Amino acid sequence: MPTQLRPAQETILQYDGGLMAVSAVPGSGKTFTLTQLAAKLIAEGRVDPNAGQEVLIVTYLNASVDAFRARIRARLEELDLPPSGFDVRTLHSLGLEVVRQTTGQLDGAEAVAVMDEVQVAYALGQAVDSWIAANRRLWESFAPDDQPRARVQWRELTEQMSRAFIRTAKNERFRPPDIAARLAADPDAAAEMPYIAMLQGIYQGYQAILDRQGQVDFDDLIWMATDALGRRPGLAEALRRRWPYVLEDEAQDSVPLQEVLLGALTGPAGNWVRVGDPNQAITSTFTAAHPRFLRRFMARPDVRSLPLPNSGRCAPILFEAANAIVHWVCDHHPVPEVRSETFLRQDIEPTPPADSQPNPEAIGEGLAIRVYGHREEEELPRVAELAARFVARYPERSAAVLVPTHAVGHNLAPHLDRLGADYDNLLRGGVRTREIAAALHAVLALLADPLDNRALVSLFGALWEIRHPAVAARPAASDAAPEMDDAELRRLEALLRGVRRQEQLLFPRHGESAEALPAGAAAEHDVHRVASFAAFLRRAFALRALPIDDLVLALSDELFAGAPPTGADAGFSEPDLALAYQLATMLRRWRDAQPEWRLPELSAQLADVARGRRSLNLPGPREEGYEPQPGRITVATQHGAKGLEWDAVFLVGVDARWVPNTLEGYFVGLSPLFGEEDLTAEVDAQLRHLMAGDAGIF
Repeated sequence: MPTQLRPAQETILQYDGGLMAVSAVPGSGKTFTLTQLAAKLIAEGRVDPNAGQEVLIVTYLNASVDAFRARIRARLEELDLPPSGFDVRTLHSLGLEVVRQTTGQLDGAEAVAVMDEVQVAYALGQAVDSWIAANRRLWESFAPDDQPRARVQWRELTEQMSRAFIRTAKNERFRPPDIAARLAADPDAAAEMPYIAMLQGIYQGYQAILDRQGQVDFDDLIWMATDALGRRPGLAEALRRRWPYVLEDEAQDSVPLQEVLLGALTGPAGNWVRVGDPNQAITSTFTAAHPRFLRRFMARPDVRSLPLPNSGRCAPILFEAANAIVHWVCDHHPVPEVRSETFLRQDIEPTPPADSQPNPEAIGEGLAIRVYGHREEEELPRVAELAARFVARYPERSAAVLVPTHAVGHNLAPHLDRLGADYDNLLRGGVRTREIAAALHAVLALLADPLDNRALVSLFGALWEIRHPAVAARPAASDAAPEMDDAELRRLEALLRGVRRQEQLLFPRHGESAEALPAGAAAEHDVHRVASFAAFLRRAFALRALPIDDLVLALSDELFAGAPPTGADAGFSEPDLALAYQLATMLRRWRDAQPEWRLPELSAQLADVARGRRSLNLPGPREEGYEPQPGRITVATQHGAKGLEWDAVFLVGVDARWVPNTLEGYFVGLSPLFGEEDLTAEVDAQLRHLMAGDAGIF
């Protein structure tokens, strides 16, 4: 980050109060600027730490909280000031604090029980299934096809629509009875919006589950905090005295309730600085956020709006290309609303002369566009080769391959593996997570039904997939044993399918597990391999009585804590064990949410993770403070790359499929069931129109 102030930063740091908006381009040092501003307000005595006053910084990610705290402390230390007078929070923790103040609980006590993402997903799934069970004929009538596969897709789409509908409703503070009353009062609207009644019913069922369990979700929490400030002027005044200055980071990603909450917290004559990039509002694709909220704030007559335009992040050829795209969208995009509402016409500018972060020179071609006829067969292998060649040629530099979706990234990874490239995979729910979930599921499935021969064979295959020594190591007592490859695996699986008495394999009467194998079918090395496998099974069955989280933790030690077999392609590592431990936590939460579930049901949930049907959003390297390393390639989604910097970046999927530029282009939000309709966006707009007369599109 820069160590000296640029002219635009000096102007921003002249702030001493009131409402201000800062439009910051990528790489302009907004975190540095906010850090400097917070320290300046403290140094000037505009807050009194002895009286409990603080500058409040509200940011988007938990990781950003720690970064802000460390930087502000460092700046205060440079100024010979004590590390006090500031408070850094996510919107979530801010809402909790406001509600805690409302309920009068002691410091540190939980004011409410807030559901995490896993619990929310489970409650929503319950609400969807309950509504479908009570309205099956109506639900099935919406689907264009009555084939089993279509019903599965329609069920998934119903849950996706419900999630977006509930999020929008809560951010606009529409309660289920309010939506039902509006539908009843306008039969014509109800007839024109058939999905709204269904989603209202699911919303009502979802909220009933939360109320029954005495819990709230994230949107409820912000709603409660906002209402508390509106109902209790004394509370709002007390918090304004505590936080006389509010600095908001990533304001382009704010949801409607966030703006209302912070507006209520600062008051009409408060001190509120909002910093963001309206042209970089990535979360608007999967949350209720929209850049129009920041742009409208910037346009208010009582708000001082300033730019932060200088970026030292990239070579001029790159930001000039970005500027050209913004101008094309503003001037020539075929949709008038896109031209006027999508981008703010603000150019990225180079850093000033003698800046501590000068713009780098272009490396190699600097900017190159290549056209491929087929993504899987041409683009992905070629991009993998280009990235690997770059880090081999420039080992002192870093590189990234950014993909539009996780699925594309998962398809890219094998090409990097084939090349032997050193890379970090930042994709959530990646291949390794699914492999670990598959191994744990395979063990749990057999523990749930020890007599299931298919589960027995599946577990043997799963242990081979992670190269566990119980199946992958060469038997010490048999030098003639063949190497364990796919062909040998198939042969041994066929041998295990012939086992008719699993109890004889697991707990042999005469100490020989081979007695359970088909007579005359097993060679000596097969007997040793099966014995090693059976020994692993006996250790696993000894753990079966443990609670689910303790069981998975113990099995994880068996699966992932040992030394990898010599020469194996895949081994065990601390990250593997950490992922397994997180899966144990998820299973315990599922068990707490559904007390009647036993091992078969919990194992089935883990199977969905292994197949990629369920995303756990497990913390990955990005949340742990990931920094790109020289000589290594980073694989991440374009969304997940926000805030990171590399010497070279390869973008995959820059075409009309992922970036449509005409109304005739393919739109990835479309459902394969409904052709030209994006039902999730449609019901969102219909809800806003029904309740407020404004579809809220722009």
